[in-house]
Amino acid sequence: GKTGRFREQGIALCNVADSLLFLEKRPDAARYFQRARDVATGHGFASVECQACTGLGRIMILEGKKEGVDLLRHALALAPLTEKDDGYCEKDVLHRLIEELFKDRNSIDEVEALVPCFQEAAQAESRRMGTLCSLELLSLYSSARLHEARGKPLE
Repeated sequence: GKTGRFREQGIALCNVADSLLFLEKRPDAARYFQRARDVATGHGFASVECQACTGLGRIMILEGKKEGVDLLRHALALAPLTEKDDGYCEKDVLHRLIEELFKDRNSIDEVEALVPCFQEAAQAESRRMGTLCSLELLSLYSSARLHEARGKPLE
C-alpha cells in the first residue's frame, strides 16, 4: 500500500546517500540521509530512521563533529524497533559506535557495556548464516581492544 511506498522511498534515499558518501560527496549524502530520516519519522519506519541516523552520524564524525556520536546512539536506541532487517541496524550501529568511542578514553565504560551486545548480535548473525561472519570477528577484535584498554589480560 501507500505506507509501503514511503518505506521503500526512505530505503532508496538511504541507498543513494550511501553511494554519494562512498563517492565522498558528503553534503549531497547528508541531504539524502536527512530526507530519508524525515520520511522515516513522518511514517514511523524505525529501520529507515536507524539507517539515516547512522549515515548522518558517520558524516558528522568524518567532519569532526561530536554530534555524530549522539546520532549513532540515537540509531542504536532505534535498533530494537526496526522491522524485518535481521538485526542489521543493531550490528552496524554497534560496530560504528564502538569504533568511534574507542577514540575517546573517557568513553571506555560505555564501550564496555556495548561490546557484549555487539558480540551477542554478531554471534547470532553467524548462527543465522551457518558460518562465521565478519562482524563476529570484528566483535572479537573489539573485545580484545577493550581488554587492552582496561589493562586486563585476555581470558
